Amino acid sequence: MTVSNPMATEPTPSATAALSGAERDAASKQGVRFMAGIVFGFLGLSVLVHGVALTYVFTANTDIVRTDYYQAGERYDEELALRTKGSALPFKVALEPGDAGRVTLSLPDAPATLRGATGRVMLYRPGDARLDRVLPLQPATASDTAAWQSPASAIPVGRWRVRVEFDAPHALAFEQDHNLR
Repeated sequence: MTVSNPMATEPTPSATAALSGAERDAASKQGVRFMAGIVFGFLGLSVLVHGVALTYVFTANTDIVRTDYYQAGERYDEELALRTKGSALPFKVALEPGDAGRVTLSLPDAPATLRGATGRVMLYRPGDARLDRVLPLQPATASDTAAWQSPASAIPVGRWRVRVEFDAPHALAFEQDHNLR
C-alpha cells in the first residue's frame, strides 16, 4: 500500500499522462517566455528609472552661494566677531522691488560712532549666483545718521540674503533674510 502525499509538488502520473509530448514542450516554452518577459520588464524599468535620475543630475542647477568658500572659511572667526557686534543693534533692512529698486537700512537709536559711515550691501540669491550683487552703502542724507540707502536696479522678487558691512573704523556686519514679493 502506498500513501500519497497531498502536499507533493510533483505531478501525478495521471496528470502527466494526460499531456502529450508536444503539449508538454509548448507549456514549458510558454513558462520560459513568461519568466523572460518578467526579467526583461524589470530590466527595462530599471534602465528607465536610472535614465531619468541621470538626466536630472546632469541638468540640475548646482550653484553654490560663495565662489570663495575656502578663503571665507579662513576668515570665519573674524566674521563671527563682526556679526556678534552687528546683531546687538536693531537694524531694519527694507528691499524695494522693481526697476527703480532700492535697499534702505535704518537704525533707530544709532550710536554716534556710525555717523557718516559707509559700507557695502551684498545681496545674495540662494540657489542662483548670477543674481548676486555688491552695492555701495551711503548715508541717506547728510544730516541723517540713522539711515542709509543704496540704489539697486531691478531686484527680482524671491528670497534674498542681505549682508551689510560697514567700513573701518566702525567694522560691523549683519545678515538678514528677506522674501521679496
